[in-house]
Amino acid sequence: MIADMVSMSNTARLAMAMVTVAAVGLPLNGVPAHAAAPRAVVAEAVREQVADGGSATFWVTVAGRADLSGARAREGKAAKGGYVRTTLIAAAERSQASLRGFLRERRAAFQPYWIANALRVTGDRRLVDDLARRTDVVKIEPDPEVPPIVPARPEAGKARAGADPEWNIQRIKADRVWNELGVRGEGVVVANIDTGVWFQHPALLPSYRGTFSTGRVNHNYNWFDASGQCPGNTPCDEEEHGTHVMGIEVGAQQVGVAPGARWIAARAGGLDEFVAAGQWMLAPTDLTGANPRPELAPDVINNSWRVRDAPPGFYGDVIAAWIAAGIFPVVAAGNDSLGGACETMHWPPSLAEAYTVANATAGNEINPTSSRGPASDGRTKPDISAPGSGIRSTQTDGEFAEQTGTSQAAPHVAGAVALLWSAAPALKGDIAATRRLLDDTAGPIPDLSCGGTAEFNNVAGHGMLDVYKAVQAAPRADVGGLRGVVRRAGTGRPLPDATVRLSGPRSVVLTTDATGTYRLDRAVPGTYTATASAFGHAENTTSLTVRRGKTLMSDLTVRPLAATTVTGVVHRADGLPAAGAVVTPVDAPVLARTDADGRYRLDLPLGRMELRTEPADRCALPLDTSATVAAGAPINITLPLRTDAYGHTCTATGSYRAGTVALPVSGRAGAAVQVALPFAMPLYGQPYTSVWVAADGVIGFSGKPEPDWGDQLPSTWWVETLPRFTPEVAVFPFHSRLDVDAQAGVFIAETADAFVVEWRNVRTLNRVGEGRGRISFSATLHRDGSIEFAYRVAEPDGWTAGRNAVVGLTDINGDAFAYSDHDLAVNDGLGVTLRP
Repeated sequence: MIADMVSMSNTARLAMAMVTVAAVGLPLNGVPAHAAAPRAVVAEAVREQVADGGSATFWVTVAGRADLSGARAREGKAAKGGYVRTTLIAAAERSQASLRGFLRERRAAFQPYWIANALRVTGDRRLVDDLARRTDVVKIEPDPEVPPIVPARPEAGKARAGADPEWNIQRIKADRVWNELGVRGEGVVVANIDTGVWFQHPALLPSYRGTFSTGRVNHNYNWFDASGQCPGNTPCDEEEHGTHVMGIEVGAQQVGVAPGARWIAARAGGLDEFVAAGQWMLAPTDLTGANPRPELAPDVINNSWRVRDAPPGFYGDVIAAWIAAGIFPVVAAGNDSLGGACETMHWPPSLAEAYTVANATAGNEINPTSSRGPASDGRTKPDISAPGSGIRSTQTDGEFAEQTGTSQAAPHVAGAVALLWSAAPALKGDIAATRRLLDDTAGPIPDLSCGGTAEFNNVAGHGMLDVYKAVQAAPRADVGGLRGVVRRAGTGRPLPDATVRLSGPRSVVLTTDATGTYRLDRAVPGTYTATASAFGHAENTTSLTVRRGKTLMSDLTVRPLAATTVTGVVHRADGLPAAGAVVTPVDAPVLARTDADGRYRLDLPLGRMELRTEPADRCALPLDTSATVAAGAPINITLPLRTDAYGHTCTATGSYRAGTVALPVSGRAGAAVQVALPFAMPLYGQPYTSVWVAADGVIGFSGKPEPDWGDQLPSTWWVETLPRFTPEVAVFPFHSRLDVDAQAGVFIAETADAFVVEWRNVRTLNRVGEGRGRISFSATLHRDGSIEFAYRVAEPDGWTAGRNAVVGLTDINGDAFAYSDHDLAVNDGLGVTLRP
């Protein structure tokens, strides 16, 4: 939180993106009336927080709501979403103007939002009292704590994908929609606001909207990190919750409801982050928070989170804005009904605007933990039920595991809406009609223990989701199709990863595949404006008419822009050539790879260009540079080195050395033995004559390593989630949860100038202690302070690749060289040499 809106975080950038438009008929703001009695409702919790003279953070709801009814008359996502966003921003600009000025004068820290007419403010008792007397302030409410979205311990289950659809997929009959009706969610975009998504999972990467046909990814408009915690603004998910949820929505390999849909995601933790993510969803932006594009908004948003404490009342406005823009809001009911207690529905699932989902078991009963209604206003909740107990889906290690909760139930409904809207595009954006279809086709679960009727009650809502029945009941007959190839004008060459934006009876954004083909198998008949675009080409707009029962075949051409062949050399900062580095325009599918001397050639359009260079190994860091592309002008690039405060660097070379003497180290994490070194080994400027060798891939210099495989390199972003870490002088060749079993061992060898520690054929373990792939690795300590790591992987998987491992060095003062921290960075034959 900052004063006077000067933060340049993504959250602040989105909140500050105000557009000046015509007034929308809201009343003028009030002015301070310090002598008057309080006008606003001030929550008792806020008064208690500031009673002792300290300050607190709270939410201020401002008078006036934007009228979004005009969105109904607009066709297409771009028109609807653009109208909603512009109207909301204008309303906030007008109604908050005086209040923002007042807060600036008081030098109060605040953050304004526009998707709900509210501000998050930090201040003391005097500020609260003054705010309460203003005529433009309606409520002052506490900033509630959002419980961490941490899944239950993953349950034992199949690590690999099964040959048949999972039981939950069959229960809601999604597999029948795929196989009998030929619908898998094509043409629909789903999203979640959660702990993030590990996008690299093989069952998720192909359907990520940011994935190019070449396998490269573009996170602009497809990912938003409201927390600001993911390194490099790349999707991450250390909690493993959002990844599991997204797999249920769209995962391949028989785990997802709508595997033909595409997905985007936002990461959030606190309420302010959820509001910022809600704004972003209306009009996704690039990674800098700029250039909003409402046509790229998702069709469905899953929300598997909730607030237990009394929340501010404005979040219903966030969901109402999504609905006005034609976005379907799915919300998990929560897991707060211990033993089946009633009236345990918290927020936002208790909101009228939310389509709330209960957790059903394989026995077609509601799980005892699934939150029950009625809501606090007496409304029957939840709305529907879906499988949520023992659900197998994607994990951040590249495998699959079972989890239980309404978090798992809700994404079944999000995927079901994707199937519905794909099968019946006339429904797309019609939230009320879609809710009726889902309600009317659900299979009743007559549990009246918390009130209601057999058909609609406070335990199961309308009953078990039946997406096959819903799709059959949907208006599927009046559709046509559209298909073609986007080609380069003049040559006719097909263009992969081109974009076709369709606006008309419905709006959709299509991307061409590796052959340049775009297709929409089910489209509402009518005339569309089709705009084709591709990197290095000018946009071309034409009119296409889709007729009922017919597929229109129409190739689209785009004219190439003036271009030139750019050449250059990529070096590391130490002068070494960066062989195998990738040079590519940001957001574009074209790329060049450097040769052994670091040279590259790349055809680019003339003008200013943002280039990203990614090294082939982790000893150099990626670099984004802005350059002018001109004929005959080379573009040379120097990559920064991976380093620490002490100055360690590395090269991607290193020899595997076997130990000859077995150490008495066996079992799982915790076993360690102290051994003498044949020389004084310098590390972080201090000489050491002995080390501790631990079973979990650690060499301790300052003492015996703690038996906690979760210790992290303290200079990395993970340390914020692991405050238990105590810095130590240590070397981490492959610090993970390992099992030195009967087939494995730890060995040492020494010469006058080198000391070798080898972990041979050790078994990696997953988070619940189940055995995974085997790996061997060696660390060679040299008299001059250099260290070599080398790896042999017998059974490659996500665990042996380092998904749960750290590789690097740490010092007692918290300095660290982080070669890899929970990244897929290790492969068979890898060698790394670290030098001081």
